[in-house]
Amino acid sequence: MLRFANSGLIACRGPLFARDDVISRDHWAEYEDDVTRLDAVITDIYINGTDPTLQVRASDGVNWTVELAGHARNREVGLEDANASPGDSVIVWGRQTHHFGETRIKALKIAILDRVFDLFPDQSPPA
Repeated sequence: MLRFANSGLIACRGPLFARDDVISRDHWAEYEDDVTRLDAVITDIYINGTDPTLQVRASDGVNWTVELAGHARNREVGLEDANASPGDSVIVWGRQTHHFGETRIKALKIAILDRVFDLFPDQSPPA
């Protein structure tokens, strides 16, 4: 009689995902609690792309990825590609990712030139 080794998913007796994976599904779990202000210049724009982002360069020369809100929220506050151009100054108030070495920030509020977009009013930093 043939016997098969206990391997593969059938033999896996533990959980496939750690409990942390379920908990970290909270949208803000991968970001710091503190709000950071970032003064920068826009280098590239992907507001209407699949993942709305801005690429910016801070005054110290470090490149950052600024994650924006979803398409519906961006449209609701009036944020579109036409509002920004490479070379425009931008101020970002947001939460940095807590992953070591990543220069990524989730924008709560941004100011492009003289126009302010409050992306997450319930999470917004003080003025």
